[in-house]
Amino acid sequence: MPLPGDLRAWDAALKNGRCEIGVDAETRLRDVQAVDRRIMLKLRDSGYDRAILLLSPTRANREALREHRQLLSANYPVTGRVALAALRAGRDPGGNAIIVVPPKRRE
Repeated sequence: MPLPGDLRAWDAALKNGRCEIGVDAETRLRDVQAVDRRIMLKLRDSGYDRAILLLSPTRANREALREHRQLLSANYPVTGRVALAALRAGRDPGGNAIIVVPPKRRE
């Protein structure tokens, strides 16, 4: 974070030359409003262009997303599928997004 003494940090940062994206990872989405508020403040204070909330692929996380879809869609308007496709292509996803990590395939 660019603020002196500020100990907050993104879990990861993505840059494609024109767009800077902060990634915040959560294994269990419990307090949706607190997580959203924390990420939006971090986005504002970091000066990054976008934020991605990265979630573990758990039933509890999917239920939390369904339950709070309306609240979250205001700050995370881009779907995970669209954001992943843009990131894979090296493009700006066009907005903040929530991405649920795809489960690993068993071989």
